[in-house]
Amino acid sequence: MRTRPLNIATIGRAAGFVLVAAAIVATAISFHRDDGRRNAPVNSPAIQSDPLARELARCQAIGMAAQTDGSCEAAWAENRRRFFTYRPAPSAASTPPANPRLAPTSKDQ
Repeated sequence: MRTRPLNIATIGRAAGFVLVAAAIVATAISFHRDDGRRNAPVNSPAIQSDPLARELARCQAIGMAAQTDGSCEAAWAENRRRFFTYRPAPSAASTPPANPRLAPTSKDQ
């Protein structure tokens, strides 16, 4: 018997390996090009108007030196305080409950 000149399974495997290698190379090139863009500070209106956001952006820009910078530690502490402090929404605080039976009474508090 005569064998086929082209083995389809072998060609398929080879094409699969080539596609995986091309995907890995494309990913590596993409990461290499993005490194410079990620480290640039963002100039948004929120950062320009909020002094804490400006300080956090400065701390992010100086990198590892921010660990020993006292003003960065203070900014991070203030950021944590703002993040973890619970403040009810103004509209929710002024809206009366829909069911009067579920309204808190002076005994519940």
